[in-house]
Amino acid sequence: MLIFAFFMLSLVLAVQVYLCKKLTLYIEATNMRKISKFIPFVFGFFNLPTILIFINRTIKFQFPLDLNSPLFIYPFSIWQGATLFIFIVITLGELIQKFVRFISKKLNQNKERKLNESRRKFIQTALLGISAYAFAGSTLGTIARNDFKVEKVKIKIKNLPDELKELTIGLISDIHSGIFMNEEDMKPYFETLNSLKPDLILMPGDFITSNLEEIYPFINASKNLKAKYGIFATLGNHEFFTRQPQRIAKIIEENGVRVLRNEAEKVEINGKKFFIIGIDDLRYGADLDKATRYLEPGDFKILLSHKPYDFPKFAQKGIQLTVSGHTHGGQIVFAKIDDTYIAPASLVSKFIAGHYKLGDFHLYVTRGIGVVGLPIRLNCPPEITYITLV
Repeated sequence: MLIFAFFMLSLVLAVQVYLCKKLTLYIEATNMRKISKFIPFVFGFFNLPTILIFINRTIKFQFPLDLNSPLFIYPFSIWQGATLFIFIVITLGELIQKFVRFISKKLNQNKERKLNESRRKFIQTALLGISAYAFAGSTLGTIARNDFKVEKVKIKIKNLPDELKELTIGLISDIHSGIFMNEEDMKPYFETLNSLKPDLILMPGDFITSNLEEIYPFINASKNLKAKYGIFATLGNHEFFTRQPQRIAKIIEENGVRVLRNEAEKVEINGKKFFIIGIDDLRYGADLDKATRYLEPGDFKILLSHKPYDFPKFAQKGIQLTVSGHTHGGQIVFAKIDDTYIAPASLVSKFIAGHYKLGDFHLYVTRGIGVVGLPIRLNCPPEITYITLV
């Protein structure tokens, strides 16, 4: 985890150094050359929170200031979110420029000169517009990151036993207890979930961000959760980052939540049995064969898998309903076209958020409630899901 943290910090700072140099060169080429010398100080000031958070998270050094304060988090979040977007756009723009230069070589010199002048004016105007959009979107995404929605979903299961019809499931995932999700932040989510009075509550992982101690704010905030037929959970990749998943599972179970690790639990409603299955994170020892070895093909099964990637395999195994998280609904979604999400998360999974179906088998991916990396959510608000089986 420490190596990964150093890698991410190096990546973030490399992007910041690149943008700092780009902006300095851009300003030096204008009539505002005198202010260019202040650019490194501006970048240094807005990157200081990043370094302080890194030190706090890796070597547990406690600074004499509240790192959870909005006055600290908001400027950090807005700056990092906006500059990351600008970096992506500039990188794509430079690739396009190289293509344009290639085309311009095919033209005569006069046309090439006109093309260069036109391109320069366009880039200057576009950069201002992109920067304004980036900072506006980053600001909105930071301020609204805890404005959650209750998604009420009906899922029609083929041959669902009559005893299980109208069974309700409360789904909450990716809490990510930590610097961007403290105990007070969590309480409204769990109060709302309780008010829905679901028959079952399912929590498919990522209770913490990186440290074992982060499980205790979650425990305190969720201690009053109740469901008629039980609360079930499985572990996500962030629990394994601590290298103490067994201890985390034990702490959660001591507080009334059944943590399923490659195993199944029988639940009986009105004399009809069905099974809740939980597997470890797909990268850290998931074993569906072990979890289902005593189950019959005709049994109704609900699977908790933190990551949704293997949904086709789950369907082949006859799992009627899988619930997952992990993707955060993209967390930063630039646009959605039909069922396609224009978001970084789309590069690693085609199952980003919502209800998916393969034949008679279903997957629901919740957007979760927490954040990772940056405390920003853009076009994908946090989610508590209320599923009714029909």
